[in-house]
Amino acid sequence: MSFYIAGTGSALPEKSVGNDDLAAFLDTSDEWIYTRTGIRRRRVLTHEKLNDLAILSARRALEDAGVAGERVDLILCATMRGDTVTPSLACVVAEAVGSHAPAFDVNAACVGVLYCMEIVDSFFAAGKAETALIVSAEAMSKLLNWEDRSTCVLFGDGAGALVLKKGAGRLAGVLSTDPDSHVIRMPHIEGMNSPYNQSEPQPLCMHMDGGEVYKFAVNAMGRNIAEVCRRAGIAPAEVDWYLPHQANIRIIDASLRKFKIRKEKVLTNIAEYGNMSATSVSVLLDEFARRGTFRRGDKLLFVAFGAGLTSGAVLAEWNKGAE
Repeated sequence: MSFYIAGTGSALPEKSVGNDDLAAFLDTSDEWIYTRTGIRRRRVLTHEKLNDLAILSARRALEDAGVAGERVDLILCATMRGDTVTPSLACVVAEAVGSHAPAFDVNAACVGVLYCMEIVDSFFAAGKAETALIVSAEAMSKLLNWEDRSTCVLFGDGAGALVLKKGAGRLAGVLSTDPDSHVIRMPHIEGMNSPYNQSEPQPLCMHMDGGEVYKFAVNAMGRNIAEVCRRAGIAPAEVDWYLPHQANIRIIDASLRKFKIRKEKVLTNIAEYGNMSATSVSVLLDEFARRGTFRRGDKLLFVAFGAGLTSGAVLAEWNKGAE
C-alpha cells in the first residue's frame, strides 16, 4: 500500500503576459523566445498574494477529492519562497482549510512536488498518515531581474495542489541531487539593520547559467526516467502519460528522444504558462485531469529537475475514485 491521487486543483494569477508585452521593454521578440523555449505567455502576480493562490488551489483539490480540511493528516507545500518567512506557507494553508495536521514547506526548487510525494509515501508507510495535501506555489516574478532577458522571459507564477490517499497507485520513485550551488542561485535577504552584519549585499534576483542547466536537465531527466521505470519493472514505452517539468520545450524533447516516446504521450502547457518552478507539474496534472485525459489504471510518469541541483521522477497509476 502506498498512495493514489484522489484530487487535484490549481489557481493562476489573472494577468497573462505575452512575449510581445516583454518585447516592449526588453531586447527580445516573440520569435526569439518561442523558438528557444516554447513559451508564448506566462501568468504574473499583480494584486494577488501567493497565499491566496495556494489556498484556492488547496480548496479546489480537497473539493475534487471529497475531503474536508480537518480530515487531512499531513500538509506539505513545495515553494522556494512564500509571502512570509514564517509562518510557513503550509501553516497558512492549514489555517485556511481548518486543519491541525503537521504542516511544513519543502524547498527542492522545481522538483518540490516530487519530493513531497515521496515524503507522503514514507509517512503512509510508517502509519503516520492516511490522507495528505500537497500544495505548490511560486511567485517567480518576484525573484527575477526584469532587465535580464535570458531569465525573466522563462518564468511564470501560479499554484497547484493534489490530495493523496493511502492506497494502491505509486509504482516507484527516485530522487537525487547533483550538488551545485552556483549554476542556479537566488540570494536571500540579509535583513535591514544588524550592526554586526559585515556581508557584502548581493542583487536579490535569480542567477542562472543556461548552458549548464540545459546539459544537466537533459541528462538528469533521462537518467531518472530510466531508473524509475527500472524500479517499477516496466519499459518507458509502457508509460501512458509523461508529465515533465515545464522549463523548456527543447529540454523536454531532448530528454525523451532516446526513449522514442510518441509525442502525444508527452503533456505540456509551457506555451501558456512558462516555467512555474515547483508548480509546473501540479498545474499540468490538474489541467489534464479536469479534461478527462486519464483513465483508471493509466501510468503517469512525473519527472523534473531544479536548482540545487535536484532531480527526480515518480511513476503512479491513475486510480482516482478508488474507494
